[in-house]
Order: sequence, then structure tokens, then C-alpha cells
Amino acid sequence: MTIAADLVTTLGTTLSGRFYPSVAPAGVVSPYAVYSMVSGIPVNDLAGQSNLTNARFQVDIFDRNKAALDALAEQVKTAMDAATLFKSVCLNQMDLYEDPAQYYRVMIDFSVWYVT
Repeated sequence: MTIAADLVTTLGTTLSGRFYPSVAPAGVVSPYAVYSMVSGIPVNDLAGQSNLTNARFQVDIFDRNKAALDALAEQVKTAMDAATLFKSVCLNQMDLYEDPAQYYRVMIDFSVWYVT
């Protein structure tokens, strides 16, 4: 499996299957989320490259109801913390509002460590 597939496995249920790479499909029902790998760095040591990689993933969650969105963001962080396919640390969370679409948005950055 790939780290993207592992991420979908970890968060797919929490997000009711509405979890998409980079862009959500047109007409998707909220709440929904998209994810992007912002960076990925293989871990190296004096012996060379290991099979461990550290990547930064951004998860953006969208909903029209701010209270429900905040609760879902907490569920996402809990699911990431409990993941067994990789280890992650929440680096940052930001509340935003998408005015043209009239969606509240929570952006969460995770540092994700996984074996390649």
C-alpha cells in the first residue's frame, strides 16, 4: 500500500468516505475533506537512506456548520493519533472561511512517519 492509501484507510470512516486527493468532485455533499502531500523526505543516516520517510500532509475539512466542523476536526486528529499504519503528529491547525462557496474550513497539518 502507499501512504496515501493508508491515510484514506485511517480517515475514510471518520469522514464517511468523503475524503479526496487534492480536490473534491463537483457536487460533493458536506462535510468532506481533501488531502495533499506537502512534502516527503526520506530519512538518511551515516549508513545511507533508510526505509523510513517523513512527510507533511495537509488535510482540509469543509462544512457549512462550524460547530459540526470543529467536532469533525477533533475526530480527524484523534484518528490520526490512533493510526496503526503510520505515526503522526499534528503540527498546525487553522480555521478559515471560503466566502464564495460559503463553507467553513479547518486546515490541519500533520507530520507523518511511515516505512516505505
